Amino acid sequence: MRERAGIYLVLIMLLPVGAAAHHSRATFFDMDRIVELEGEITRVQWRHPHVRYWLQADPAYGGAEWEMETTPPSLLERQGISPDIVAAGTRVRVAGPPSRFAANTMEVSHVLLPDGREVLLHTGLDPRWTQNAVHRRTLGFDPEAVRAAEAAARGIFRVWSRMGMAVADWPQFWLGTYPLTESARATAAAWDRAVGTDVGCRGKDMPWIMASNWPFEFLEEGDTIRLLAEEFDRKRLIHLDGSATEAVPSPMGYSTGRWDNGDLVVVTTHVNTGQMGRDGIPLSDDVEIRERFSLSQDQRRLDYEMTIIDAATFTEPVTMTSHWIWRPGETVKPYNCIETPGSWTTVNQSEFRSSP
Repeated sequence: MRERAGIYLVLIMLLPVGAAAHHSRATFFDMDRIVELEGEITRVQWRHPHVRYWLQADPAYGGAEWEMETTPPSLLERQGISPDIVAAGTRVRVAGPPSRFAANTMEVSHVLLPDGREVLLHTGLDPRWTQNAVHRRTLGFDPEAVRAAEAAARGIFRVWSRMGMAVADWPQFWLGTYPLTESARATAAAWDRAVGTDVGCRGKDMPWIMASNWPFEFLEEGDTIRLLAEEFDRKRLIHLDGSATEAVPSPMGYSTGRWDNGDLVVVTTHVNTGQMGRDGIPLSDDVEIRERFSLSQDQRRLDYEMTIIDAATFTEPVTMTSHWIWRPGETVKPYNCIETPGSWTTVNQSEFRSSP
């Protein structure tokens, strides 16, 4: 890579990285600008909620150490990007939007390696410097794991996955406009996105956890169905006895379920999370969430319908649809989230923090 003397920082005006920039990303990063740096990777942290790199910039780029964050590790691994591709000691050129709050901090979307390969760390990206790109792609599974999954699958009781990113698979949830009451609109307008529910390792609650990018699994346990979500290691219990008389309010709520012509129909109440999970939209303690899970005839697709009823928040019930697919061999893996002081997911906006 050729060093361009006299240029310390390259800021290029362009459209946001990716077709649909995640709301939280735009909160913490200036998606209308791109930083380019050259230097050496000095450290890699391959942990949730996001992969982090540290880069010692060349003198021509200011000579500072930069913190860079990108896509969560389990999503990268499932799409062919392993930790050794951009390892400590690697000379790189990088590009991505700078932090809105912290000095020498950015999100990295493109990495150019010494051998000329360009690593694209987000979906929907075009190469920036070369056509020799390392794209994220869906990987296959071990044949033995596939056979075991096919033998064990029964109805909805298996692992389900997104076809792509949830923002594309479920645009109603991520990008929709909701019929809010005046009080809910005022609450959402006053919400501080930088301390929202999706930062750090706080986890996602109902109903937001159902919009996750990560796999989840249904397990049959007598009169109870356990739903395991990989993201934040979240768990839901669906009680098939129909009784909610002893329900205790919680962030995941209390769910009762029944079978309706092969569909699993679930009603969740006693949700005390306080908000829907995106854009600061509040939820009252009286919210009711109705769900229907419908298995396709070939049992390879699970259609999903969610209706949220909350008179304090919505002027009418809100219904959204999505779906998952079955990829035999996929598993729900431990999330292993770690809080990292100074990262964009935990940054204190009143301070500008340096790298550790």
